[in-house]
Amino acid sequence: MHKDGFSVTLKVDLDNGFIIGGNGKNCLTWMDKMGSSAKAGNKGFPATSRNGAPVELVGLLKCALEFVHRAYKEHGYPYNGV
Repeated sequence: MHKDGFSVTLKVDLDNGFIIGGNGKNCLTWMDKMGSSAKAGNKGFPATSRNGAPVELVGLLKCALEFVHRAYKEHGYPYNGV
């Protein structure tokens, strides 16, 4: 992997709550694949690189917040916010 692939900065976009970061030289989450084929020319390069919001983490956050909201409405969670 290129050395820039090891430099990952993540942050929260305060406008929408999405986790953002990464660059085109790294695999941002467990769902990404590092290329491994010398024949195809992708060895050491991310096959699914992303620079932006990792959708599986955003989806997990959405599901967690929906669960907490539903639990609050059904009196299973004592707080009306996170």
